[in-house]
Amino acid sequence: MAAQDLSSETIQSLIGTRHPVAGLEFPPRGLQPYYEWLIRALAHLADASFGALRVAPDDQGPLFVRIAPGRATINGVVAALDTPATLDLSALNNQTAYVWLTENAGVAVPLSGPSSAGWPATPHLKLAEFTLSAGGITQSIDRRLETVFQA
Repeated sequence: MAAQDLSSETIQSLIGTRHPVAGLEFPPRGLQPYYEWLIRALAHLADASFGALRVAPDDQGPLFVRIAPGRATINGVVAALDTPATLDLSALNNQTAYVWLTENAGVAVPLSGPSSAGWPATPHLKLAEFTLSAGGITQSIDRRLETVFQA
């Protein structure tokens, strides 16, 4: 099935808004400088394409991380994270922190813990691992694919 083109009326109604999933801004005609908008748009598209359940530093603080919305199957149950979630990793400063999702009645629940405890023994989806030092994130490792291909 081919993608349907937007009508002129629909285009006009989108100007000045953002796409709810990709975060892409719909700019007005003649926007200048267009270059900054283009770079922002490409970054948002990349995040939307590859960013489901991506964990990245958040601007709330140096030890906060943000989990992008997404869906996953955990222990045979589809779990959805419909809005971005933020985790405060301050309690894990100067440690390695693991970030994962569990499932609760179809809702994805983001959690974190220290590497000394390891990944949880209960069904979960690995998301990321962060090395925290001196009040900041010094290294991050994306762990999402490790769970996708797990037997």
